[in-house]
Amino acid sequence: MKKIFFLGLVVGLVLSLASPAQAANLVANPGFETWGPWGPGGSEAAGNWWGMFSDPNVTGTKESVIKKSGSFSGKTAFAGTAGAWGGWGQRVPFTAGNTLYAYQPVNIPTALGGTNSLATLEIAFESAPDVTIGSAVKTSTSAATGGWGDIQYSAVAPVGTTSLRYVVLLETWGSGTGAAYFDDAYADSVPIPEPASMLLLGSGLVGLFGITRKKKS
Repeated sequence: MKKIFFLGLVVGLVLSLASPAQAANLVANPGFETWGPWGPGGSEAAGNWWGMFSDPNVTGTKESVIKKSGSFSGKTAFAGTAGAWGGWGQRVPFTAGNTLYAYQPVNIPTALGGTNSLATLEIAFESAPDVTIGSAVKTSTSAATGGWGDIQYSAVAPVGTTSLRYVVLLETWGSGTGAAYFDDAYADSVPIPEPASMLLLGSGLVGLFGITRKKKS
């Protein structure tokens, strides 16, 4: 019984570290699991996020099939406007002097426009809401991702920082028809453990358990 409990504890620990949405995270509703009422133009509000769309042909809503984890992801849908853009934003509390680790998985299908599409993570450190310290930093991944790909960014928060503006956007210059997806947003002063590190941790705990059992037998 103790063996089963211990192995279950190891598996639970590794799985809890496997997803950004389950790690230490200052982003609220990071996996786009909570949704509010429908808005104008067919958009649906993601809890704790604000939507931003260039025109009525761009809408935001939840997606239950194409997702990285959980039940839903956020979806930005385009309906025929080349050069259109849309995405999600959130203000996150943050402390000056701490290192920010930001991580945003995105999924850009080739049908959306391939090399004519661009996903961007925009980070702006703030001394007060909408009062930016310096210039916003934009970290991007271009073209189709062929599945889930990551945009990552890290930096030390400048003096005077009390919050940061976290924005993830998708732009398309092709046909402007299709959808792109976002999930498991992450921003914190603690980096996400690498998969290899998590595997090593799990293997080490299992090995330690095996040694302990051998000594007792």
